[in-house]
Amino acid sequence: MKITTPLANAQFKIAGDTAPPAITFKTDATGPHVWTWKIVWDTFSKTGTVNTATGSVTLKAQLADLGGTLTVTAAAGGKTAQLAVRVIGTNPAMSAIEAYLATKPNSDGFTAIIRHESKGKHFNTSGQPVKSFDNGYGLCQLTTPAPSFQQCWSWKRNIDAGLVLFAAKQTAARTYLAQSGRTYTAAQLRYETVCRWNGGSYHRYVGGKWVRNPAILCDARTGNIGWDMTDADNAGQTEAQLRARDKGTYARGHKNTDEWNYFGVCYADAILN
Repeated sequence: MKITTPLANAQFKIAGDTAPPAITFKTDATGPHVWTWKIVWDTFSKTGTVNTATGSVTLKAQLADLGGTLTVTAAAGGKTAQLAVRVIGTNPAMSAIEAYLATKPNSDGFTAIIRHESKGKHFNTSGQPVKSFDNGYGLCQLTTPAPSFQQCWSWKRNIDAGLVLFAAKQTAARTYLAQSGRTYTAAQLRYETVCRWNGGSYHRYVGGKWVRNPAILCDARTGNIGWDMTDADNAGQTEAQLRARDKGTYARGHKNTDEWNYFGVCYADAILN
């Protein structure tokens, strides 16, 4: 007994709209079959079983929002056969991402985050979900909480999970800006929310109004690096002078002894300005 279709290690693509491929498996045996499937990627896996009256089965719904190495085992008449194929992803157009976000409430500013975090790419050139050095997955570079198998492979589920986090940041931003009955603009809410995606607050209440934190000077050539100008070691120096002093340490990451740091203020400036 053997599986005759498809070819071993054949490759099947998830559509750009996240629709799973329909993969038909056939054997050279007759009669009832029990098909056991398992799909594995990275640390994730999912399994299932399908019973058929003949030696043919098509898996599609079972593969919704999943990708990786799919191994199918067919059992019939006391015999078994096994075959593995690959399921890979297709990147959506940026217009499709923007259209999907347009259907989601309170997502103002989130397109900019996606453009910055992943440049609108959910899959790499091998059709695998984009994964950063710190285990950030997909369009939104989901890290904490760790995403599910489906949130890694479906760009829509990835965005949905990202928007849950974004909503929490936006709620905190509203609370912060509205404290003591203070008013704020839609633009201020956008900056405050995006800033908090990276960390910290964007605004300070000065002279009876909300203003960008005046203490933070950013290195405009980076995404979120800057300096606290209230620090005596930074005071009185220009961006160019501080960059010349510190740029050699950027690549290794921040240490407590550094005079530069990662700031949500700089992150918001970089992606919204």
